Amino acid sequence: MANKITFLDIDGTMVDVPSGMVEPAESTVKALNEFRSKGNYTVVATARSKAPTSISNLDFDGYIFCNGNYIVFKDEVLYDNCLSVEDIKYIINLSKKYNAEYIFSGIDGTWSNDLDNPLNIKHRELFLGTKDKPKDAFLSWEIEDVHANMSTVLFETEEDMLSFKEELPKNWSVHPYVEANIRMDIHLPGLSKGTAVEFLFNKLGISKEDTFAFGDAQNDIEMIKLVKHGIAMGNGTDEIKSIAYYVTDAVDNDGIAKALKKFKAI
Repeated sequence: MANKITFLDIDGTMVDVPSGMVEPAESTVKALNEFRSKGNYTVVATARSKAPTSISNLDFDGYIFCNGNYIVFKDEVLYDNCLSVEDIKYIINLSKKYNAEYIFSGIDGTWSNDLDNPLNIKHRELFLGTKDKPKDAFLSWEIEDVHANMSTVLFETEEDMLSFKEELPKNWSVHPYVEANIRMDIHLPGLSKGTAVEFLFNKLGISKEDTFAFGDAQNDIEMIKLVKHGIAMGNGTDEIKSIAYYVTDAVDNDGIAKALKKFKAI
């Protein structure tokens, strides 16, 4: 059994695509490799539906995708919470009402209404670092073919986003953002990023005392709270830094490596 486990967000934690940092720092790669070499586990915990190629130079033991709605560990799928056909139709119709762009995401790929729409292009620039269409995007699809664990909806205005949110089922998990672009991530009731983290370390029989998590934003707060060593990045929001067990340096200044060294995990 591994001694310790660390959970890592991607955007703003291991990479920072908007600022041009598209790959993890060399110090992060070295630190996580050393952490694993001691018999410990590293797990990605992200709102994304799959790992970007930018972190392919790292080996992870598991992945928590779509803010907890898809969990895989050592190639075994432990949880797969998918949107139904009815859910997808509802999001599509509501998106039309507010002139919004929708993206459905899952481990098999992405399904969008208009990949050439400026909102979609900007979203790719921010999070993929390119205007190019994703290689895993389905260009032609039927609703019945979609196997998605989340939807991201892109808006022209914050007002549209807030009105859209009011019409969603109240028990759905919704994360709105206005910092880089105006968007919201939508998930079904079930595990969240935080409860997925807790589910996994309990399943593996790892003591909470030996758990770490790194994050930078609002959707990382629950995860940060549910581990022993909840570490906020120095570039993170004031909100997450206010509740963190420890605040480390920024993503582009060896923050992950410095924290793991401080707590003698490497």
